[in-house]
Amino acid sequence: MNAEEVKAEFENLEIHMGEFNDRKFKMKCNISYEDLMLVMDGGKRIARLHARNISNVHLEKKGIRIAAMNFEIKEGEEISVATGSILLELDDSAEEWYKELWG
Repeated sequence: MNAEEVKAEFENLEIHMGEFNDRKFKMKCNISYEDLMLVMDGGKRIARLHARNISNVHLEKKGIRIAAMNFEIKEGEEISVATGSILLELDDSAEEWYKELWG
């Protein structure tokens, strides 16, 4: 599955490893889900989340909210590991993504 130009909001971030210090941030990104790996590529920042680290997925009006543990945030050459909430604004395809990730 793929989607382009998706608004993503990362909130309540707790950094377990690495130098990343933002507690929350937003980015517009291209997302893909293949081989149990969700990749959110915003160009400067790339977040990678394996399906086994998804705690929960909620379907919302604008998209899906993912409670995620131990996902990777890469900024340049620096890689950090975080836990937090990710909102993906997927509009009409939100239910399809919800079923794929949580169904």
